[in-house]
Amino acid sequence: MSSGHEILVNIFDGQSGEMYKMRLNDVVRRITTREMPECFEVEAVKALAVAVRTWVVKKLKAFDGYGCELNKDADLCTDGKCGVEITDLSLLRKSMPDDFDEFYKLACIAEEETADFIMTCGGRPIASDYHLTCGGGTENSEDVFGNRIMYYRKVLCKYCSGSPHWDKTIEISMQELEDKLNIKTLKGNSTFGPEMEGIIEDVVRDDTGRIKKVKIGGRIFTGVEVNQILGLGSSRFGWDPVVLKFKIRGQGDGIGMCLYGANQMAKEGYNYRDILSYYYTNINIEPIETAGDDIPLKGKTFIIDPGHGGEHGDDEKGPTGLREKDVNLYIANKLSKLLENSGAKVVMTRNEDTDISLPKRIELVNSVRPNFLVSIHQNSFFSSKVSGTEVYYYRGDTEGENMSKLIHDNIVKALNTVSRGNRNADFYMLRESKVSAVSVECMYITNPLEEERLKSDEVKDEIAKSIHKSILDYYGI
Repeated sequence: MSSGHEILVNIFDGQSGEMYKMRLNDVVRRITTREMPECFEVEAVKALAVAVRTWVVKKLKAFDGYGCELNKDADLCTDGKCGVEITDLSLLRKSMPDDFDEFYKLACIAEEETADFIMTCGGRPIASDYHLTCGGGTENSEDVFGNRIMYYRKVLCKYCSGSPHWDKTIEISMQELEDKLNIKTLKGNSTFGPEMEGIIEDVVRDDTGRIKKVKIGGRIFTGVEVNQILGLGSSRFGWDPVVLKFKIRGQGDGIGMCLYGANQMAKEGYNYRDILSYYYTNINIEPIETAGDDIPLKGKTFIIDPGHGGEHGDDEKGPTGLREKDVNLYIANKLSKLLENSGAKVVMTRNEDTDISLPKRIELVNSVRPNFLVSIHQNSFFSSKVSGTEVYYYRGDTEGENMSKLIHDNIVKALNTVSRGNRNADFYMLRESKVSAVSVECMYITNPLEEERLKSDEVKDEIAKSIHKSILDYYGI
């Protein structure tokens, strides 16, 4: 890859219960082969291969992905629970005996000619959804998922009009409609029929149920006329719709790339980069960043938040006047250098003794969207006897919980502080950040002994080193 390191994907076999590894390029070739609806132009297949590679990389635990739902140690699985089934080549060949050789050859060419490249937004892999046919325009993410994603913006598409999915019809019986939607519709009888706008409406009956007049398809008829024309045998009649015929344009949820549109764009001379940039907005197409032994955190971004700050800050003071804000900034600066030396990108919410409001800090966090937010504080209590280390995470943030335990344990071990545990809390910085986050309460500055320790640069350096070690531990480095 771009760093010379081969990327391996951990795959869980749902049938055997075993785990095995597969090279990323092999995974991309197999999924691309499966996902091609027909023999596409090579530039369209390249666009699909990049979308598939991006999707896989975003799933990889080595890149902070959530991995497989069936097995916590796996990235993907063989039965499609992760989104796309990873199929053995022999089974793939059996599932498409007439097309396999041609499709697989195309997928291999596309994978090789786009090797290493993925789509990113803000320096991170995008979700890279795609669908068969948009039918004239893709969708905004908030209209499908409920939340705004900047690379899923609606684009008009004139390219997929030749798709076999451009227009189609599906008939669904009323019984099936009721069963699947868990509803009940009005049933007709000889003296009643449900009105249907534009079909049968404005029904007038006499007191015996005979139709006096009715509008059908926009024309008004008497019951006698309908009876005579249709040969019903009586003007006392009702009706039951039996089947609904749905007219459909497009195939899929409309999010991301339209595959048939991509193929037509390729026919018109656009290359895969043009295609991807058209359907995914605000993206970059760039090589995968993989870490080496000397820079194990390459490709990862952290925001370090030194709590409080400013001349009139609301930070705590120790018995002899040591300011929490100053201790926090020292530890944060030290931690920042350690992370940068490990290849990470680091953003600080403040670099000096300034008062930055909590909303401003959150605005920065949610615009950068780092891999982790680490907020650094010193604790306080009205009783000067209380001491120790606590680390907090927001409820439901599993990654934050895991990181908080590592940081807590490493600080306690390195500095022999009292273990006060890791626990969830409703702190503003944890609650409002849209990324995994921890708030580290390193020591109690209101405790005379711990205040004295925090005056030592050596102790503060050890705290920073412990947090740095915890981050490396978290990523298995």
